[in-house]
Amino acid sequence: MKLEHFGMAEPGDCRVVFSATAAELEEAVQAVRAAPGDAQDEDDLLTAAVNRAILEGFSPLFAQLMAEHGLQPVTDPDFELLAVNRAEGFRVGAQFFCLPPLELGEYTGFVQSIQPRPIRELTIELEINRNHGDEDRAADAEGRRELRARVTQEIYAQRCQQARAVAEQALIAQLGTQVTGPLPKQLVAGNYFAEQRQFNLRMQANGINFDQYLKVQGQTVEEFRAWLHTEAERKLRSRMGLLLVAQREQLWPTEAEVEEELAHWDDKRDGEHTFPSNDRRRAAQRIASSRAAAFVLAHSTLTPPPAEPTVLKAES
Repeated sequence: MKLEHFGMAEPGDCRVVFSATAAELEEAVQAVRAAPGDAQDEDDLLTAAVNRAILEGFSPLFAQLMAEHGLQPVTDPDFELLAVNRAEGFRVGAQFFCLPPLELGEYTGFVQSIQPRPIRELTIELEINRNHGDEDRAADAEGRRELRARVTQEIYAQRCQQARAVAEQALIAQLGTQVTGPLPKQLVAGNYFAEQRQFNLRMQANGINFDQYLKVQGQTVEEFRAWLHTEAERKLRSRMGLLLVAQREQLWPTEAEVEEELAHWDDKRDGEHTFPSNDRRRAAQRIASSRAAAFVLAHSTLTPPPAEPTVLKAES
């Protein structure tokens, strides 16, 4: 596999063109043909062979680019087949985004409050009915009050745990305000659309109508889009900020630690495998980002929740 071109359309926006010879393509064709499975027609065979050759052949080129140019990719490469001919081989273009030149400001001393959601009276009653028998519910007035208070505290403890996780995410998101410098336009746009998809999925999962959401928030569609753009970019800068913190504090894993992470790869947690050098990059960044987040949390403040929960009375 031969590297023909590497450049950046703008800082962080990496473009690559590489090619394979007819012999390399034929080797991939024979490997696909020998693999178990149903027989394929020529078009399917050629497509599978090209895909196989790309993933196997680009891996060392990707590692070479990272090493020679000091790149820290933050996305998987997207490939585009430019030309293919069984007698001549093929050419492929690839695009991926790497960490652009950014400035990291303060990354400690953040403050975020833990804010548990209020508890509805109905939620308390449902919990009692679900997990306590007739004997508990038939107790005297004092016994019922004690049961209600205990169940309320149990629910509140769960809400506090949930709120702490949310507060930790919000605290890490504050890091995004301390990461300055231009980001690749396509990366920002792609991140915005990904955030929009996630928002829509959350709305559907909770059965919330978008118009109702806007009414509750007191926003117009334009104001919502502007808010989502801001939030999406802040989260993107926060993710890049964690890599910068890992560099600053020397939190990157060793090769042995990366090997251990790869040995315990979980498709549900880590996504599907791509190719070796990219999987190593993803594993290393996952460890580094996790350590950086722990560092930021350890050097910041989570304000504890109120001692007592807020209980919302049932509407009459």
